Amino acid sequence: MVNSALMGLFGSQSLLAEKVSRETLQSIGCKVRTLTSGPKHHFFGYYGICPWNKSGRRLVCLESGFQDRMPSPGEAAAIGLIDSQTGRFEKIAETRAWNLQQGAMLHWNPLNPERQIIYNDWKNDDIVSVILNVESLEKRILPRAVSAVSHNGKWALSLTYGRMGRLRKVVGYGAAKDPNPDNPAPDNDDVFLMDLTTGKSKLAVSIAEVYGRLLKKYPLLKGTHMWFNHTVFNKNDTRFFFLARANLPPKGRRHTAMFTANLDGSDLREAIPFDREVSHFDWRDDKEIIATFIIEGTGRKHVLFTDGRADYKVIGDGFLDFDGHCSFSPDRNWIVTDRKHRSTTEQALLLYNLQTGQKVELCRRPMQDKKYMSGDIRCDFHPRWSRNGDQICFDAIEPENATRQLHIAYVNGL
Repeated sequence: MVNSALMGLFGSQSLLAEKVSRETLQSIGCKVRTLTSGPKHHFFGYYGICPWNKSGRRLVCLESGFQDRMPSPGEAAAIGLIDSQTGRFEKIAETRAWNLQQGAMLHWNPLNPERQIIYNDWKNDDIVSVILNVESLEKRILPRAVSAVSHNGKWALSLTYGRMGRLRKVVGYGAAKDPNPDNPAPDNDDVFLMDLTTGKSKLAVSIAEVYGRLLKKYPLLKGTHMWFNHTVFNKNDTRFFFLARANLPPKGRRHTAMFTANLDGSDLREAIPFDREVSHFDWRDDKEIIATFIIEGTGRKHVLFTDGRADYKVIGDGFLDFDGHCSFSPDRNWIVTDRKHRSTTEQALLLYNLQTGQKVELCRRPMQDKKYMSGDIRCDFHPRWSRNGDQICFDAIEPENATRQLHIAYVNGL
């Protein structure tokens, strides 16, 4: 496991308390492998979701012929399997519901994590989800998109991608439509709970409910269109969190609150206030959450806290004082995150141990072009753990040919 491997990597408590230098890490020789190859682009999309199947022999990802623009309505990306040893890509399907940031919300089905995947697609002028057997290619269509899949495989959370696309294009789908384009806070949208067996769904939390709560404290919100984004189940699938967002006047700056709720929408809690600009996140277990948001008035930091309490604890001793895509290792002791160094147009892959305070910079990679550092076509690392915690998969631009490819950092046996 990562924990035992890195415990052997550092020999003194003084070194544990310091940020490891780039030169030290290079001499240690952390192995990073470019798994896929061009000329086409290969990427998984979002972070915190495992791209490996149960045996670890295959990964799932998207393949596209372009990365310099958002997909047009109806424009397809290939879905394929990658051999974890050779890096060979084998196309098995297509999707017309995808973007460069989140892909098509690909998941391995927890009920059959060796042979079935779940992903979003476009059918009959609507966004749906598909459960596909990667060997027989037998598929089942579900009536709603998935934005999260429960660990037990029973449920999915679903958001309205048309509304997300209208209000924040980078996470939307070109073909999706907002059913309430003139309503700032509809009461028939936006977090739905869908049964993955039957396809039946029900509204769990409406925008109107959250909007009404926030409007009391933030009167500037009145008349501003709100949307929800980024749903995640806790580890025992009893609660979930989501972000509620709106661009407030006078300059249209995006404001975000994090809410948590039971699966039926009850016991709705504002976990992080609207004015803290919460950005990225993960559940450690059924109660503890990590998130990046503004605290102590000095920009976003990585913060650990308990659902239902404001017991915010900044972690990392300055090592994690930035906004990164953070998630917990399978043993829940390590955090992986990524950092952009805009002055050098580099991205770094970082590890932090919550028990020992170990700080590890696994690698840095140069960005081929500044246009991939921000905006709708940016290429964030979006790190994702393997099932046993010995590897981390991330997307990055190859400097030799400027293609977007999957990479693997090997964090076992350093």
